[in-house]
Amino acid sequence: MNYDRMKEILESSVGTKLYNHCLSTMEEAGKLARIYGVDEEKAKIAGLLHDCGKSNNKEENDNLTHAGTSAMLARSVYNIDDEEIINAILYHTTGRENMTILEKIIFIADKIEPNRHYEGVEDLRRIAYNNIDDALINALESTIEYVKRRNQELNIESINTLRFLKEKK
Repeated sequence: MNYDRMKEILESSVGTKLYNHCLSTMEEAGKLARIYGVDEEKAKIAGLLHDCGKSNNKEENDNLTHAGTSAMLARSVYNIDDEEIINAILYHTTGRENMTILEKIIFIADKIEPNRHYEGVEDLRRIAYNNIDDALINALESTIEYVKRRNQELNIESINTLRFLKEKK
Protein backbone atom coordinates (compact mmCIF):
# COMPACT_ATOMS: atom_id res chain seq x y z
CA MET A 1 0.00 0.00 0.00
CA ASN A 2 1.40 3.43 -0.87
CA TYR A 3 1.72 6.43 1.44
CA ASP A 4 -1.20 8.30 -0.08
CA ARG A 5 -3.57 5.40 0.52
CA MET A 6 -2.25 4.88 4.07
CA LYS A 7 -2.72 8.58 4.79
CA GLU A 8 -6.23 8.56 3.36
CA ILE A 9 -7.30 5.62 5.55
CA LEU A 10 -5.56 7.05 8.60
CA GLU A 11 -7.06 10.52 8.25
CA SER A 12 -10.59 9.12 7.97
CA SER A 13 -10.15 6.97 11.07
CA VAL A 14 -8.31 9.08 13.66
CA GLY A 15 -9.38 12.71 13.28
CA THR A 16 -7.43 15.82 12.35
CA LYS A 17 -5.38 16.40 15.50
CA LEU A 18 -4.14 12.82 15.79
CA TYR A 19 -3.62 12.60 12.02
CA ASN A 20 -1.39 15.68 12.13
CA HIS A 21 0.55 14.16 15.04
CA CYS A 22 1.08 10.98 13.00
CA LEU A 23 2.30 12.98 9.98
CA SER A 24 4.73 14.93 12.17
CA THR A 25 5.95 11.74 13.83
CA MET A 26 6.50 10.24 10.37
CA GLU A 27 8.63 13.21 9.32
CA GLU A 28 10.59 13.21 12.58
CA ALA A 29 11.18 9.46 12.26
CA GLY A 30 12.52 9.99 8.75
CA LYS A 31 14.99 12.62 9.98
CA LEU A 32 16.18 10.42 12.84
CA ALA A 33 16.51 7.45 10.48
CA ARG A 34 18.89 9.45 8.27
CA ILE A 35 20.97 10.43 11.31
CA TYR A 36 21.18 6.87 12.67
CA GLY A 37 21.50 5.02 9.36
CA VAL A 38 18.16 3.24 9.49
CA ASP A 39 15.88 2.44 6.55
CA GLU A 40 14.01 5.73 6.15
CA GLU A 41 11.03 4.10 4.45
CA LYS A 42 10.45 1.74 7.39
CA ALA A 43 10.85 4.58 9.88
CA LYS A 44 8.34 6.75 8.04
CA ILE A 45 5.76 3.98 7.77
CA ALA A 46 6.10 3.11 11.46
CA GLY A 47 5.93 6.79 12.39
CA LEU A 48 2.81 7.32 10.30
CA LEU A 49 0.98 4.30 11.70
CA HIS A 50 2.21 4.31 15.31
CA ASP A 51 -1.11 5.67 16.65
CA CYS A 52 -3.47 4.29 14.00
CA GLY A 53 -5.32 2.32 16.70
CA LYS A 54 -5.64 5.13 19.19
CA SER A 55 -9.10 6.42 18.30
CA ASN A 56 -10.40 2.85 18.01
CA ASN A 57 -9.57 2.15 21.64
CA LYS A 58 -11.31 4.46 24.10
CA GLU A 59 -10.48 2.51 27.25
CA GLU A 60 -9.31 4.41 30.30
CA ASN A 61 -5.76 3.09 29.82
CA ASP A 62 -5.61 3.90 26.10
CA ASN A 63 -2.04 5.15 26.52
CA LEU A 64 -1.03 1.63 27.50
CA THR A 65 -3.22 -0.34 25.09
CA HIS A 66 -3.27 1.59 21.83
CA ALA A 67 0.17 0.40 20.73
CA GLY A 68 -1.03 -3.19 20.50
CA THR A 69 -4.16 -2.13 18.67
CA SER A 70 -2.07 0.01 16.31
CA ALA A 71 0.30 -2.90 15.56
CA MET A 72 -2.66 -5.17 14.83
CA LEU A 73 -4.28 -2.59 12.53
CA ALA A 74 -0.99 -1.90 10.76
CA ARG A 75 -0.92 -5.59 9.87
CA SER A 76 -4.61 -6.12 9.05
CA VAL A 77 -5.74 -2.79 7.57
CA TYR A 78 -2.52 -1.35 6.14
CA ASN A 79 -1.07 -4.74 5.07
CA ILE A 80 2.25 -4.23 6.86
CA ASP A 81 4.02 -7.55 7.24
CA ASP A 82 7.47 -6.27 8.15
CA GLU A 83 8.13 -7.37 11.74
CA GLU A 84 10.56 -4.49 12.36
CA ILE A 85 7.83 -1.98 11.55
CA ILE A 86 5.22 -3.89 13.56
CA ASN A 87 7.54 -4.06 16.60
CA ALA A 88 8.41 -0.37 16.33
CA ILE A 89 4.70 0.41 16.52
CA LEU A 90 4.08 -2.15 19.27
CA TYR A 91 6.81 -0.81 21.60
CA HIS A 92 6.52 2.92 20.92
CA THR A 93 4.90 3.66 24.28
CA THR A 94 6.73 1.39 26.72
CA GLY A 95 9.96 0.46 25.02
CA ARG A 96 11.52 -2.90 25.80
CA GLU A 97 14.87 -4.42 26.58
CA ASN A 98 17.17 -4.75 23.54
CA MET A 99 15.17 -2.31 21.42
CA THR A 100 16.23 -2.09 17.80
CA ILE A 101 17.33 1.29 16.52
CA LEU A 102 14.06 1.55 14.55
CA GLU A 103 12.06 0.93 17.73
CA LYS A 104 14.08 3.62 19.51
CA ILE A 105 13.52 6.07 16.66
CA ILE A 106 9.73 5.64 16.72
CA PHE A 107 9.63 5.89 20.51
CA ILE A 108 11.56 9.17 20.43
CA ALA A 109 9.99 10.61 17.26
CA ASP A 110 6.60 10.30 18.97
CA LYS A 111 7.91 12.30 21.94
CA ILE A 112 9.71 15.08 20.05
CA GLU A 113 7.67 15.72 16.90
CA PRO A 114 7.19 19.48 16.34
CA ASN A 115 3.60 19.59 17.63
CA ARG A 116 4.75 18.48 21.08
CA HIS A 117 5.03 21.27 23.62
CA TYR A 118 5.94 20.34 27.18
CA GLU A 119 8.63 21.17 29.68
CA GLY A 120 11.89 19.57 28.61
CA VAL A 121 10.96 18.77 25.01
CA GLU A 122 13.60 21.10 23.55
CA ASP A 123 16.33 19.39 25.56
CA LEU A 124 14.98 16.00 24.51
CA ARG A 125 15.05 17.05 20.85
CA ARG A 126 18.68 18.12 21.16
CA ILE A 127 19.66 14.90 22.93
CA ALA A 128 17.81 12.74 20.40
CA TYR A 129 19.97 13.96 17.55
CA ASN A 130 23.19 13.29 19.49
CA ASN A 131 22.58 10.07 21.42
CA ILE A 132 19.35 8.12 21.04
CA ASP A 133 19.96 6.00 24.15
CA ASP A 134 20.40 9.11 26.29
CA ALA A 135 17.18 10.46 24.78
CA LEU A 136 15.36 7.23 25.66
CA ILE A 137 16.61 7.37 29.24
CA ASN A 138 15.57 11.01 29.54
CA ALA A 139 12.12 10.35 28.04
CA LEU A 140 11.48 7.27 30.16
CA GLU A 141 12.54 9.00 33.38
CA SER A 142 10.24 11.93 32.60
CA THR A 143 7.32 9.69 31.69
CA ILE A 144 7.71 7.50 34.78
CA GLU A 145 7.87 10.57 37.02
CA TYR A 146 4.81 12.09 35.31
CA VAL A 147 2.80 8.87 35.71
CA LYS A 148 3.77 8.56 39.39
CA ARG A 149 2.81 12.19 40.13
CA ARG A 150 -0.63 11.58 38.63
CA ASN A 151 -1.10 8.24 40.43
CA GLN A 152 -1.67 6.50 37.10
CA GLU A 153 -0.88 2.92 36.16
CA LEU A 154 2.78 2.46 35.33
CA ASN A 155 3.71 -0.22 32.84
CA ILE A 156 6.46 -2.48 34.16
CA GLU A 157 7.94 -2.69 30.65
CA SER A 158 8.90 0.99 30.84
CA ILE A 159 10.68 0.45 34.15
CA ASN A 160 12.48 -2.61 32.75
CA THR A 161 13.48 -0.68 29.62
CA LEU A 162 14.91 2.17 31.68
CA ARG A 163 16.82 -0.24 33.95
CA PHE A 164 18.21 -2.09 30.92
CA LEU A 165 19.38 1.12 29.21
CA LYS A 166 21.05 2.43 32.37
CA GLU A 167 22.84 -0.91 32.98
CA LYS A 168 23.98 -0.99 29.36
CA LYS A 169 25.54 2.44 29.77
